[in-house]
Amino acid sequence: MAFTSPQVAELLAQRQALEEQLDKARERETRLALIEIVQKMREYGITLHELIGKKAVAEPAEPEGAVKYRDPATGATWSGRGRAPRWIVGKNRDDFAVSGRPGGRAAAMSQASLFSEGD
Repeated sequence: MAFTSPQVAELLAQRQALEEQLDKARERETRLALIEIVQKMREYGITLHELIGKKAVAEPAEPEGAVKYRDPATGATWSGRGRAPRWIVGKNRDDFAVSGRPGGRAAAMSQASLFSEGD
């Protein structure tokens, strides 16, 4: 059923404008609440894991499949898991160890890195 009265059309347009203003006000209020929450988390040193009620899960010190050994002659690599390749069998593995392997990341990120001051 379509309304033809100019008064009804004007009221509908006003309602639409008010709904748009209401949506913007809600978004702004939500954004301000989020900023306040982040500030309180910083102030009290609360982590995201604590906020959602979960314990931080430590990452493995070294990801699976990370290269531990390299054959200098061919460049072939081995993670140290599974069956040893022929080029290392019966030899001193220390001679083939990859130096400067990157270590694992910290078990949990610090609060400062979760919410940098630039946000």
